Amino acid sequence: MKHFKAVLVYLLVGIGVGSFISLLSFTLNHDTPSMTQFILLMMMSAIMGLLSLIFEYDKITFITQLVSHFLLEMLTYCIFIWLTFGNVIIAIVNLPTFLITYVIIFIYFRKQGRDNARRINQVLTERNRKK
Repeated sequence: MKHFKAVLVYLLVGIGVGSFISLLSFTLNHDTPSMTQFILLMMMSAIMGLLSLIFEYDKITFITQLVSHFLLEMLTYCIFIWLTFGNVIIAIVNLPTFLITYVIIFIYFRKQGRDNARRINQVLTERNRKK
């Protein structure tokens, strides 16, 4: 049940982040996605969210996790952008956008993780002082 919950959380976060970014991109370009494009973008977002499960695997170093995650995310992005728009050039031209978005999302989630760890350590320290 624990693994199912983790998969579901990563899936939903991926869809949430991906759909926000994808739909924002369409809006900024004054375009409307077709139903096929929308479904492909949501599938891409879900897969990208699931790929983040690699960070739950503690048997490899963080750098290995990060590099693997980045490469898998970039591959997923390129494949789905190519499938969505039918043009490899669009995927290649948008790689800088992917990189910037990846870095921003990474920094946000890394900061959030550190803040959570700090709060947990603070609660544990306060509990130990009371004993």
